[in-house]
Amino acid sequence: MSIDRITALLEKLTSGTCTWQEKKELFSLIDQVDDPQLKAVLETAWLQYNQPIHNLSDTTSRVILDNILQRNQPTRVLFIRKWRVAAVAAAAALFIGISIYKFTGTPTTTQAPVAIASNIKAPATHKATITLSNGQLVPADSITNGQLVMQGQTKVVRLASGEIVYQPQGQHNEVLFNTLTNPKGSQVTSITLSDGSHVWLNAGSSLTYPVAFSGRERRITVTGEAYFEVASAGDHTIPFLVNIKTNQRDSSLVTVLGTHFNIKAYEDEPDTRVTLLQGSVQVDHQRQGIRIVPGQQAAYAMGQPINISTPATDQVVAWKEGLFAYQSSSIAQVLRDAARWYDIEVVYAGKVPGDTFTGSIPRTATLTELLSILQMSRVRFRLENRQLTVLD
Repeated sequence: MSIDRITALLEKLTSGTCTWQEKKELFSLIDQVDDPQLKAVLETAWLQYNQPIHNLSDTTSRVILDNILQRNQPTRVLFIRKWRVAAVAAAAALFIGISIYKFTGTPTTTQAPVAIASNIKAPATHKATITLSNGQLVPADSITNGQLVMQGQTKVVRLASGEIVYQPQGQHNEVLFNTLTNPKGSQVTSITLSDGSHVWLNAGSSLTYPVAFSGRERRITVTGEAYFEVASAGDHTIPFLVNIKTNQRDSSLVTVLGTHFNIKAYEDEPDTRVTLLQGSVQVDHQRQGIRIVPGQQAAYAMGQPINISTPATDQVVAWKEGLFAYQSSSIAQVLRDAARWYDIEVVYAGKVPGDTFTGSIPRTATLTELLSILQMSRVRFRLENRQLTVLD
């Protein structure tokens, strides 16, 4: 009986005649069915929902389908014949839209497709550059596998994997600084510092560091978003310090040796967020200092005290694993991340929408695929060249 009711409600949803109460009923019923039944319902839904704008690549389809069907039992696997993957997953994308209704708590109306003048693909290459100590700018991909440049007694190489590695060859007579810049519209880039610490930089981020560490501390500066795996110092007494810089905020993060953490500190974000996955770090902001433990996140803004929370850490670092991942996140947050990844400008024709989004989308998806899913809320878009206008 519930399957018949789900099918009927899906037909109403795709035709734009489903009431808000019926949408809530639909989501509740979907949570009660098992995988084989859900597969059949998804396929039926796709037959009603077959619009070109919702066609997804096989890779995108598989990941979206996993996120929907495994949201309560991560070990479950639903096997689908290859030729049906795109169709079924497109219907799964519809369920992501339903999850938007669930978390916004407000009615929505059927919207017209995204107005698109041209599609924008996900970044396919690294566009990172290294600013040397003398100001020279070196493209990080100028050599596929081998030495990029010498900085004092440190060799800068680029591995076949694309990773940049600093290899000290002797003692340094002076401290030289380099800056790795990963612009908007670039794939995630990674670097191994001279002490063996590994850093990943998201699009629209930069890292300033000495080419070789010396003295009683290891200090670097980051803007944007970075994930760190800090190597232990030789004598276990040399702290690793990260200055977090934006035009509005200037704070520092002091970590103990051998720790994994994520920093998100973009200029257009409302706050700075430090999330610890392993080890221990102390966050110093203005006159406040708090030490956090694995699983905790410290968030703070100018003039505000540090707030401690326990987010889903796999979602915090999903960018490093090739995913956009959100839990009741605002559409505005999703679009800020999209602006950096696809190198677009986002403008609002009216007020910023209050809708939220829950789900995971591969960062290999095109901008059109991302917007097609987001538009299942009450938000509409217009994309012209590299400017995305949020209509309402």
